[in-house]
Amino acid sequence: MKIRNKIHLFLTVWLLLICLVINTSIYFLYYKITTNDKLNHVSVQAENFAKTLRPITSYTSIYEELEARLPLNGMIRVVKENSHSIMTVTKETGLKEMISKYKISETNELKSFKGIQYAVSNVPIIWYDGSNMMLEVTISLASTHESLKILKLVLIVATVVVLIPTFLAGRMLSNFILRPINTMIETMEEMQRKSIFKKLELKNNSKDELYKLGNTFNKLMDILENNFEKQQQFVSDASHELKTPVTIIESYASMLKRWGMKDPILLEESVEAIYSEAVRMKEMTKQMLMLANQDTEWINDYQQVDFVSLSVETSKLIKSVYNQNISICTQYDRVVARADKQKMKQLLFILLDNALKYSYSAIKLYVGYKNDRVFFTVEDHGIGIPKEDITHIFDRFYRVDKARNRETGGTGLGLSIAKKIVDTHGGNIDVGSTEGVGTSFTVSIPK
Repeated sequence: MKIRNKIHLFLTVWLLLICLVINTSIYFLYYKITTNDKLNHVSVQAENFAKTLRPITSYTSIYEELEARLPLNGMIRVVKENSHSIMTVTKETGLKEMISKYKISETNELKSFKGIQYAVSNVPIIWYDGSNMMLEVTISLASTHESLKILKLVLIVATVVVLIPTFLAGRMLSNFILRPINTMIETMEEMQRKSIFKKLELKNNSKDELYKLGNTFNKLMDILENNFEKQQQFVSDASHELKTPVTIIESYASMLKRWGMKDPILLEESVEAIYSEAVRMKEMTKQMLMLANQDTEWINDYQQVDFVSLSVETSKLIKSVYNQNISICTQYDRVVARADKQKMKQLLFILLDNALKYSYSAIKLYVGYKNDRVFFTVEDHGIGIPKEDITHIFDRFYRVDKARNRETGGTGLGLSIAKKIVDTHGGNIDVGSTEGVGTSFTVSIPK
């Protein structure tokens, strides 16, 4: 069943139940009030009749008095102790067949006779000859029943009158609620057909749940479109980056296949080139896989890490490769923070390797505390980075034309990985650079 039909059915059935409960309560309350009123009325009449009959001492006079006081559509009779009537006054001859029972105390009750309800009041009296009798006064409730029928009809009509606009209101409400949902479904179906990203048009800023639903959907589309574009860019960049080493390997392999095996110099050059490009492809693939991993896979093994000793250890390894001086500047014997040691070591490798590739003078590595955080800064005096490129250097495969060329052997992924490591530690990485002067990368993480 569609949501629209569920809303219609729910509102209609629920309101119908409410109307039935209310109308039934009104009907029975009115019935109770009117019948009680009739019983009280007949009771008062019976007592008045009894008082009137006390001084009268003849049968004829009593009959005339009761006949004069006879209620409309009613009956008055005097009943002996054996429950037989000795006097009956009524214009409804059929009422005489109503069975009467002698009672020694005053009672008020409702009786049904031939489908009509009557209010009956019984009052004990002393007959003019001194015997005990019972005066019975009966009043028809036919007019009350007619009023109840009219009330029932009015309540039924009122229920129908209420249900019709409620049904229409439910239809309008369902259309109002389902309009953005239907629009969302149509948008999704259009996206599926055309393989595009499309957002909902939010015409008013109502701030209700439906507006928030549409706004959330649009934000989700922005995220999906952005991720899709990044994925497309990543695939394009990866294909472009891998194309060059594959082409070089294929070319040298082709030369070896044709005549390189007989030329020692060409053989050595080809093997060296193939090996170099294979290593570069391996490193590039490894870095791309790291970046392609989901955030949940970047689980840090937190421990107490001394960044002074880690900097010394890392700089020694870097020096052995580049044979270039790295100065560690710190005023502390130990600079400790909770971090993943291996990832912090990798981060230092990336920043130091990046600095040494584009600087031919000494590199400085500052380590210390600042504002209750641990920081380290890698500073070089190299060619620098243009201002317009600084905001893009953490993008995958991005290279600054003047510095990040293929001769350095970089893949354009190192700083992307560095940014990822810093982010997973809840830290910040800041860049300061001046062309022809140098560049500094400062990393800070919570202690």
